[in-house]
Amino acid sequence: MKTATCKSGGGGWVPWAFALVLAPLAPAILTGWLHPRAPAWRVLAAKEVAVARVPVAVAWRDYPDALWLDARPAAERAAGGVPGALGLSEEDWEAGFATLAEKWDGRRPIVVYCGGDSCQASEAVALRLRGELGFDRIMVLAGGWEAWRAAEGEP
Repeated sequence: MKTATCKSGGGGWVPWAFALVLAPLAPAILTGWLHPRAPAWRVLAAKEVAVARVPVAVAWRDYPDALWLDARPAAERAAGGVPGALGLSEEDWEAGFATLAEKWDGRRPIVVYCGGDSCQASEAVALRLRGELGFDRIMVLAGGWEAWRAAEGEP
């Protein structure tokens, strides 16, 4: 008489381990793709969509009707900035974007600036605006607020 023996194949836990590790990936990918505040990954990854940097004199000459955006934090903006510039920084995006939506006609070029050449906030704001607005006439002021102050009064 034969007795049945249980043969356990020692690899049964491997598929379950993969399932437990991979299961959260699908919702995470969908959230990153569909979330309304998700970064524009394609724009950020595609470096061929670089933002043009324009010197102060060129901005004054070629874009006299431009809408100016100050990408510096609110405390720095309070100390002074380009006359008529709207505040739009990553820290207060929703409020700044709402103001932009009220003031911008959809055709005027946009010039974004921050503190100076060492500051990257203006480029980050310009890239995000390009992604959200689908508008490519967005430039960054070369030298930022420092360059504006140095050239002030010369337009």
